[in-house]
Amino acid sequence: MDNVTILDWLKQAFEYLGGAQDDPPPGFPIQLGQWWFWAVWWAAMAFAIYVFSGQSSKFIYIDF
Repeated sequence: MDNVTILDWLKQAFEYLGGAQDDPPPGFPIQLGQWWFWAVWWAAMAFAIYVFSGQSSKFIYIDF
């Protein structure tokens, strides 16, 4: 990676994954046109939503 810091590369990669950029950063290992990438991506997003939803946590909130 010439003249691109790791932080800049990660920023560009997350912007690419989020749809803010059309072109991936240099050296990005995955082509987003592959169906298995989107299956893994949306499965990870659904899992994150499930983990952070209130029904799956063991925290009890009491409002006085």
